[in-house]
Amino acid sequence: MVEVVSSVCSLSFPLLTERPRYGLDLRRLGQTTRIARSTVEQVRARIAMLREKTKEAASAKAFDFDKRLEEIRQREQAEREAKKAEKKAAREARLIEAAQDDETESMTAMMGFGGFGSSKKN
Repeated sequence: MVEVVSSVCSLSFPLLTERPRYGLDLRRLGQTTRIARSTVEQVRARIAMLREKTKEAASAKAFDFDKRLEEIRQREQAEREAKKAEKKAAREARLIEAAQDDETESMTAMMGFGGFGSSKKN
């Protein structure tokens, strides 16, 4: 009887009455469009089952907060280290660029003119 209580018809009742063949299909499956009244025992059993389900879901969500805090700290530490490495790489790239600029300036001074760019003023 619990299967009858938990079965759900996805079609609306007016649609079932408009389509006479659907009633025939339901009869072949052993179902009807009539709603069976549940007994008190069936309702209590259903409520007990739903309570057990919610207890299981609640126990699954029980968190160890110390563990979560440690995971958050580790994630933040990893983010800090990644950011630090990124800054270091950017600083090294600027130093290399500055060294190349120094080479260009020394080359222009050696050749005796102001620069390799155009003579047009902005």
